[in-house]
Amino acid sequence: MIKHKEDVYGNVIKFYCKDCQKIVDAKQVGRKNVFRCAICKTKNVAFGTEKSIKNFFHIEDEDSGEAESGNSKEEKFPKDTKKE
Repeated sequence: MIKHKEDVYGNVIKFYCKDCQKIVDAKQVGRKNVFRCAICKTKNVAFGTEKSIKNFFHIEDEDSGEAESGNSKEEKFPKDTKKE
């Protein structure tokens, strides 16, 4: 079972099952870049760095969130106030 790999630059490669819709462990099928999900056993698995997987599939970090800080986009970017 492969939990993660490292590329030549030391970045950790993660696996995302499109059917389970979460980051999973994967098993390589043959010698090709085809991976099987350890949970649902499908071959519908994407792989990439953790950052690229989270950005592409719009996965939020578990430790960050708006509920913790209580900030919304409106508070971060206030309306323009024009001086006349």
